[in-house]
Amino acid sequence: MQRTLANIISILFHPMFMPTYGILILFNSGTFLTYLPFEYKRLIFIIVLVNTAILPMCLVPLYLYQKIISTIHMSSNRERIIPLLVSTLLFYFAYYLVSQLNIPHLIKSYILAGAVAAFIAFLISFKWKISVHMMGIGGLFGAVLVISSRLMVDLKFYWVTIIIIAGLTGFARLRLDSHNPLQVYVGFGIGLISVSGVLLIK
Repeated sequence: MQRTLANIISILFHPMFMPTYGILILFNSGTFLTYLPFEYKRLIFIIVLVNTAILPMCLVPLYLYQKIISTIHMSSNRERIIPLLVSTLLFYFAYYLVSQLNIPHLIKSYILAGAVAAFIAFLISFKWKISVHMMGIGGLFGAVLVISSRLMVDLKFYWVTIIIIAGLTGFARLRLDSHNPLQVYVGFGIGLISVSGVLLIK
């Protein structure tokens, strides 16, 4: 029962979905971002969803066929190198596309931050197996904190919810023996620092 629950949690809060969740939070933050024209919000949502979730998922069968990965779980750090590199490039392509739009800089910076986090995960994977799940959630948490601070808006509901989700996801990754505690904690920390750092600098 616990393993089934852990698998469900791991799917719901897969790192591929974090950028899309983040965009939805931005659009429902009660800030000026909420009042962007619907056409812009729809286009941004599609760009992010396609490049950071749909395309990476569609490439998994190819990775399996080419024996780049042995299972969809990508159990070893080495198996993650090429998928993470491709994800980084797709993230950056999403950033390039939104950069062509006349939209608030904060949205562009958020997507760029995701590309930076993915690239860091790619580099780490040459030597170590970090929890990319926790990196994604840590990045989302960092983004919410920075947006709350910079735009002077109360996003307490979101960051409390993300903390709860982080706890559940950390439990799930440990229960499935996908990571050890250090990989979980470091993943969250690097995600938080990398995403919030880019948002503060940009």
